[in-house]
Amino acid sequence: MAWTFGVKRILSGDKAADGGMGTVLTEHDEHLKGTVVLETTDETINWVETEEKGKRIAIGQNDAETTLTFEIANPSLETQAYYLGGTVETSGTPSKKSYSPPALKEVIEKSFTLETKVGYDIDVTNGKVMATPLGGTVGTEGVMTMKVVVTVQAPEKDGENALTYREK
Repeated sequence: MAWTFGVKRILSGDKAADGGMGTVLTEHDEHLKGTVVLETTDETINWVETEEKGKRIAIGQNDAETTLTFEIANPSLETQAYYLGGTVETSGTPSKKSYSPPALKEVIEKSFTLETKVGYDIDVTNGKVMATPLGGTVGTEGVMTMKVVVTVQAPEKDGENALTYREK
């Protein structure tokens, strides 16, 4: 039996051209300790009772959802653009960078690997990314964070798994 403890790093990148797991995954800043959560919701069950025997039959809706959620501590402008969409602009003398989240959210899909310190590594072949713009307590004791929620979707490539746990 393997135990999974600690997050070593979170890697992400474009999905493969055939819709499978991406092969060029990189780290985009660091996550805030204690914010990485992988969870699957329970599926909805509708109970149907029959007239003849009074039996209750469970009919599953197959609507369970798996998400990987994490917060990035003090994300760079490039990391914000990576997860939220849009581009980083450079202008002025001396040149300064700026970023504004797009008014209309882009559809962003990436492959992810969650590398752990001990136990299993976790691959998400096709994750839909929903991120919230930079926020948090502004000041010397606070840290600005960006929350990222990755919803596991069915891969576009036939025969590919949506979520894989790999032994180290």
